[in-house]
Amino acid sequence: MSEIKEKSALRAATPRAETKRFMKNSNSILEQAKQKIKSFEAKKLGQKAKVIAEPTANALIAFCEQSEEFARAVIDGDDFINCLITISKDFGNAVSDFEVYSKAVQFYFPGAVIKFEMKILMSEYELKPTPNKENLSLSLDSLLDW
Repeated sequence: MSEIKEKSALRAATPRAETKRFMKNSNSILEQAKQKIKSFEAKKLGQKAKVIAEPTANALIAFCEQSEEFARAVIDGDDFINCLITISKDFGNAVSDFEVYSKAVQFYFPGAVIKFEMKILMSEYELKPTPNKENLSLSLDSLLDW
């Protein structure tokens, strides 16, 4: 008896060669975006921009990994140094990471919004997932859609 393998809609609709080209292209886009973000010289930056440079670069790279569209915007957009200079010029003596990352994302993709989620764990045991415990999420829309 033959074995039936399930395929995703993308894999079922796309020939194998085209799927490989798509994946290679996505990796290429991500690598280009990473290179553009990482290729900055800190000595060209002011003190405030130097302080936020590395964490902001790491956050932008993580966002590029989440969204190919955002990675394309980084590739097509201005240099990372100009991003840092632009977002740091309005800072006072202190600034929130949230504000820095939001402004950096807006620099490359106006209209994009970052969703921040913070959760406190009171012990190391809360870090480990429990096998039978699932997060329950309800939406009023899902209850009314019948």
